[in-house]
Amino acid sequence: MSNEAKASTEAKASTEAKASTEAKASVEENDKAYRLKLIADYRQWLDPYFRYIPWFLERKGQRQARTYDGENTNETIAVPIYDSTLLNFVRGMQDTGFMNRNYPYTYSKYELHGYTDELTQMEKCKLKDIAIIVDIISKYVLEGMTKGKMWTDAVEEGIFYHALIKMKELLEIWE
Repeated sequence: MSNEAKASTEAKASTEAKASTEAKASVEENDKAYRLKLIADYRQWLDPYFRYIPWFLERKGQRQARTYDGENTNETIAVPIYDSTLLNFVRGMQDTGFMNRNYPYTYSKYELHGYTDELTQMEKCKLKDIAIIVDIISKYVLEGMTKGKMWTDAVEEGIFYHALIKMKELLEIWE
């Protein structure tokens, strides 16, 4: 091979390596921009709900609803009465637009069958998995609209508490 051919080949290889390095840098910048956007979106959505963390911690393991059976009559249906703080949290979550009605897919994919599975999966989550935590919250918020016991179970078992704590932790790590 002539010197010109060798020089041409080396120049081409150098150009390709430089282009590859620039492409990697561009991808890393895009990843960082995406991550920052994701954090900003979740932070904007979640910041108002982090104030509930102490309340959920205080109520963890305690019964969260009482029933109203009517006054001096046996012909009424028992109606659950919830704490106003719990209702405000649930209503706020419903209004965010982040609740995912397709949460059963996540439960199937990660084989979540109970409180311990949910709590274990939340502990494993990284920033890229934050949607799993949102799906766990979605289950309790959305099902609680028809099964009142779901909201109280989420408080008593610490689901809402651990979900908020984990999301706050993930968002603070990446700031």
